[in-house]
Amino acid sequence: MATKSLLLAALLVLAVSQAPHGAEAGKQPPVALVTGVVPCSAGNSINVAAVPPFPNAAVQMVCGRDVMASATADRSGTYTMNMGPATSSLLAPLLGNQCKVVVVTPLAACNASLASVTGTLTAPVQLLGIDSGSGSGGLGGLGGLIGLIGQIVGGLLGGILNIIPLPFSLV
Repeated sequence: MATKSLLLAALLVLAVSQAPHGAEAGKQPPVALVTGVVPCSAGNSINVAAVPPFPNAAVQMVCGRDVMASATADRSGTYTMNMGPATSSLLAPLLGNQCKVVVVTPLAACNASLASVTGTLTAPVQLLGIDSGSGSGGLGGLGGLIGLIGQIVGGLLGGILNIIPLPFSLV
């Protein structure tokens, strides 16, 4: 299965690099957005619906060792990171499961009783797909991923590449 994922990631990177650019494309590559809610809690696989939010938390999208984007959560702990156009430098690590959302604000900032907790809240991310406003967008497994590659090669992209965090854990 890992070999299939690696092959599909390589195909997607190749497709992005070969897709029409600029005026010849007619549409721009999708904008990559990471959206989520930061939990004010310690633990593993934290259910953000079951714990208080972490307002004003600083978050970063980290792929490998590179910080790809950063944002500050609002009062309800919600954040959106605009990563700009989806390029091969983003898609390769994203499809290789090398990206995660990292909360850089200490947990004590949301709850003083968590001051003794050591570690950093992190969450792996999941690529949901492209929302072009048509109502479809989930990747839907292997067929959906192949369809995404086809969209890129055909230069039919535009819209938003939706990326969400999976449950946060303290590491």
